[in-house]
Amino acid sequence: MNGFNRESRRSYHFGINYVVATAWTTDPKKILAFQNAMLDNKIEFSETKTNKNFSELTRKEESNLKIRIASVGPDVSNVLVTSGRPTSDLEFFIKEVEAIYDAYRQTWIENKPCQIVRCDATIRHLYSCKEHAFKYLWENMLGQKKENFKYLGGRPILGGGLRLVLPATKVSDPVIEIKIESFFEATEEMFIETQFVWPQPRLLQANEKFDPRFRLTAVEQYATKEVCDFILKPGTEE
Repeated sequence: MNGFNRESRRSYHFGINYVVATAWTTDPKKILAFQNAMLDNKIEFSETKTNKNFSELTRKEESNLKIRIASVGPDVSNVLVTSGRPTSDLEFFIKEVEAIYDAYRQTWIENKPCQIVRCDATIRHLYSCKEHAFKYLWENMLGQKKENFKYLGGRPILGGGLRLVLPATKVSDPVIEIKIESFFEATEEMFIETQFVWPQPRLLQANEKFDPRFRLTAVEQYATKEVCDFILKPGTEE
């Protein structure tokens, strides 16, 4: 048995990024106002780095958190919030992200209408397998034989995976990208990345908030239902 354990899920990365039609400025007063607005929600950062193109705030205590606001073109910025190897659950991350984007909107957009150019959200999970995760993927999911690797010169296989891209079927749908790989740091772990990209521009009305909860929840639900169903399709061993 080399089963994939659906119940062993551990969150490895949360991330959400908005590209907005707003110029980025390194005005120290704006950056300080942004930090103060987050402090009102008890979100504090231990490291801050700023140059002419970006500002990056990092917190390593509690659950890891990083904000990167960067200029990506004339009057266009991206606002990326990530948590690598989070020690808290998605709900905790969402609450902090909501407060961060509220603070960003209050500071740089001043509650005026603004154009969201695109948005993407990414969640990575780790799952346990009873043996090497790539063995499960290759033999159980894909129905291949280990002997097939002889055509690559007979070297041992450290690991590998699948990458799938699903286009949008209607205008409002996201493009979905899925990566399913053996985890190189621990071969009995399966690494799964699920990313939604919403390429459709959207006008954020005056006083309307960003919607990270909707985006992140949609990715999490798809990653834990459809993606796992795909891995554990009928005929595979659990």
